[in-house]
Amino acid sequence: MEIVIGTYEGPIISYAAKLSEEINFEPQFVEKSHSGCVKSIACNNKYLATGSSDESIRLLDLHKRVELGALMQHSGTVNCLAFHGSHLLSGSDDGTICVYQCGTWECMKTLKSHTAAVTQLSVHPSGVLALSVSRDKTLKTWSLITGKPVHTVNLQTLPDSVIWNTDGSSYAILSDKEILVFQPHSGKPVRNYTSPKRIVTCKFLSPTLLVYGGEVKDITVVEIESNSVQTLTGHQARVKSLDFVRSDVKDHYLLISVSSDGEIKIWALSQDSHDLIGGTTLHNNRPVCMCVYTGEKKYVKQITTPAPTLKHQEVKKPKKRIRRKVLFANIHAIQGGKSITRKLKHKKRYKIIPLALEHTT
Repeated sequence: MEIVIGTYEGPIISYAAKLSEEINFEPQFVEKSHSGCVKSIACNNKYLATGSSDESIRLLDLHKRVELGALMQHSGTVNCLAFHGSHLLSGSDDGTICVYQCGTWECMKTLKSHTAAVTQLSVHPSGVLALSVSRDKTLKTWSLITGKPVHTVNLQTLPDSVIWNTDGSSYAILSDKEILVFQPHSGKPVRNYTSPKRIVTCKFLSPTLLVYGGEVKDITVVEIESNSVQTLTGHQARVKSLDFVRSDVKDHYLLISVSSDGEIKIWALSQDSHDLIGGTTLHNNRPVCMCVYTGEKKYVKQITTPAPTLKHQEVKKPKKRIRRKVLFANIHAIQGGKSITRKLKHKKRYKIIPLALEHTT
């Protein structure tokens, strides 16, 4: 797996973590394309996208290891990015959310409804809905089919983040020192988690397993149904970002965390146990955001057996049928008991049919 980190100074730094008896970290690349702080980062199985305070989104092809260019649709800091299927979504200080087509990178839709900066967005696993929170203290539910908001909730506090769980059965709203877990179509939170200090980041590992960290320096793992809590201790500074990879063993995960002092740690995690299995330090740069890339380029196996020879078959093309539009002559004007037909210019493929109209006295 590959850990890609966006920094306050601007560079994007990548490490490959090779899993064996001991985890070995190898530097992969350093990309210095942004002129400002990297505020958001996201990747899928091929592309990497980074958003910055320079109002641009930079794109990289992780298969070919080449930069694809920049998207300049926003007129403010790009605060959040999310891939889903063949689309990329971005939210900005300008209050808009843009939806791009991966590959062509065309902006297909611009979602406008927030009156202040969009701080975070999250796409439902179905790809039909998306949630967004803003500094206008609203939570909006968007239809990604129509590009319009279908529901708006006024929040009591300023939201920092929103995230769906892995099956879309619930979502969490992060606000300063508090995380509220909601179920769709429910106005009241089903769970409430607080911290003595500000919570910076949170992540769902499964439908019921939630992890979060922040200025407390510890990482908290909560099983929502049983309400059991684990505490992961190891960082010496505030935790800036969390991401995870599913293990081959059922209900086991590799949790990756990065703190503001550059410490990167990998944890082996399950619902009732955890172990710190590796880590490294990022020097001379301050991490802001992180994502984990696990996609591998898929190669198509060449078929050695020849394909059967197909006989050429002539296909008779159907005769092109010319549709003729019928124009009716206007004979509504009647003078002196006689019907008057107005002349209409005859056009190609048009047939004029005069109507008979009897005048009764």
